[in-house]
Amino acid sequence: MEQKIKILIVDDDRTNVKILLEILEFEEEYLTHWVSSGEDCLDVLPEFQPDVILLDIMMPGIDGYEVCRRIRRDPDYADVKIIMLSGRAMQDEIKNGLAAGADQYLSKPFGMDELLQSLETVQA
Repeated sequence: MEQKIKILIVDDDRTNVKILLEILEFEEEYLTHWVSSGEDCLDVLPEFQPDVILLDIMMPGIDGYEVCRRIRRDPDYADVKIIMLSGRAMQDEIKNGLAAGADQYLSKPFGMDELLQSLETVQA
């Protein structure tokens, strides 16, 4: 049996989380877990050990940029792929996300195919 790809969803908007879970749970190769804050993301990393993090930028407390920077500073998570998700598609936002250490940036709203393609790309 092939090992599932572990995806951690970090988003404070339950509607966004529901959409992501519906897409990912339809695909049998993914095992998902979600948290609603940057702090919770950092807390759950050691136990869940995700392969990919779908990280919202705008959240209460620590924003996605800072979460990404903290993850990238920890050598234990050097191989974790990070896809930032945001309703903001301005060039500066994308540039800031990539500078913080994200592997990819997806603008909301995105389609199922776009999300799955991004997941395939970061896993290649």
